[in-house]
Amino acid sequence: MELKLTRETLRFERLVNRGEEQVTIEGEATLPGSMRDAVTVLSVQAQTHLNDAQAGNGEAGVRGRVCFQVLYTQGDLTRVRALETSCDFTHTMPLAGVTPAMHVCACASVQETEGIANSGRMTLRALLGVQTEAFETIERELVTRAEDMDGTDGDNLQTRMQTVSFCVGQMLGENRTLVREEFDLPAKLEVGDVLSATASATAGELSGGNGRIGVSGTIEVRALHRPKEPGGAMVTTVHELPYDLTVDTPQLEDGAQPQAEAEVIDVMADSVESDKSRTLRVEVEVRVRLRQCRQRQMELLEDLYSLSGPALEPMTETLDVHTFEENADVRESTRLQVTMPKDAPPIGTVLASFAQPTITAVTPSGRRLDAEGVMGVTVIYLPMDSDIPVSVRTREPFMMTFPVEAGEDARVQAYPIETATGATTSDRAELRCVLGLRVRQHGVKRIQGVTDVIEHPQERQERGFVLVWPAAGETRWDTARRLRVAQSELRPAGKGALLAFRR
Repeated sequence: MELKLTRETLRFERLVNRGEEQVTIEGEATLPGSMRDAVTVLSVQAQTHLNDAQAGNGEAGVRGRVCFQVLYTQGDLTRVRALETSCDFTHTMPLAGVTPAMHVCACASVQETEGIANSGRMTLRALLGVQTEAFETIERELVTRAEDMDGTDGDNLQTRMQTVSFCVGQMLGENRTLVREEFDLPAKLEVGDVLSATASATAGELSGGNGRIGVSGTIEVRALHRPKEPGGAMVTTVHELPYDLTVDTPQLEDGAQPQAEAEVIDVMADSVESDKSRTLRVEVEVRVRLRQCRQRQMELLEDLYSLSGPALEPMTETLDVHTFEENADVRESTRLQVTMPKDAPPIGTVLASFAQPTITAVTPSGRRLDAEGVMGVTVIYLPMDSDIPVSVRTREPFMMTFPVEAGEDARVQAYPIETATGATTSDRAELRCVLGLRVRQHGVKRIQGVTDVIEHPQERQERGFVLVWPAAGETRWDTARRLRVAQSELRPAGKGALLAFRR
């Protein structure tokens, strides 16, 4: 038998390592007023944004920023004040096998927050969950096809092929834009000044090409307002505004499908009162990043054997091939019963509530994803017969199902979108919460790539009928290969046995 092997040099990515760590970020701010004023921290919320991720020798480094939003009282304990500050951070985490030539995909979420006031200064801490994945772009010469050039018996060579998708990720570019808008707040809302504001952005339609891609989307702003009358609940209003920008990109290949990821970097909001209404002014900075995952499908030789002549042994290499990249952002609502601590004063009026979810485990369920975790809940309220607000912080377990299809190895991070809390009794409250879930999934398939085929001298074997009982887990191909017969020659013989005719 004259064996001809077709080889091709393939360029693809392989997953090198995954890492996950918790890191504490600290910030500090100066409080206005006297250093002797009594300060009570009611709530500390935070958002984080990653600016860059780099690979090093056996490590991965990330750079980003944490934005803190604090509600507190100072001096006059009946008046809620707001404070905002941000701090930049860098963090390096060990990641075995990583070299500077590799590229790192990273994401981060806020899991816990804390604030302590002392001597006129506020010390803030945020616990971040940082997830990283390192990929290496490599080239391998693999056998894509094997043929028997002898031609005397076309069925002598038995081959099994495999179809593999090769994906190479590429950052195309990014850009930022500043969006300003004004909204009328009806007088019936009875709101005062803006205490804080948060925003999220989604990318919608992509247009253009040839080096410039236009991205349009929507920004959703949530503003927390002080009540107009003392003793009233804080009011959250939701506003939508569009944005458009263009991103300079390299020339795209035919059939390329870039993906856009939008993120709010900064948001500012204030309001001005007129005779019959109040006007909310919003300023939002949005960053859009464009990526593409270039995919190529190929058929590769997976295994082979001959029915007669020299015995063929494929030389293989195990490769973890990056096959696809998917991102999704979905939302779902849930309800939690929150029990006040025994020493907490009875609930009179709930002023505001906040949630900070942390996902601890996910389980795929068809086209949905079951998630469980811990919800950090902060409830700010006025006790009965008191006009001094207090806050209660608890951690409650939760389980939710999100409308997204993902595997067990998907990286997920939850973030709060909207919360509303009502007192059910003097020591219990019901939290209604809308959570967002960011899902990032890199498909990795372990394949056996054939690098060469070795021919061994033919061993003498008996001809005629052979009765065999396949071993546990042995496939039909494995049995036929071991007997050196075609799979079509295997016939069921009862009780799990197979009968083959060896020519």
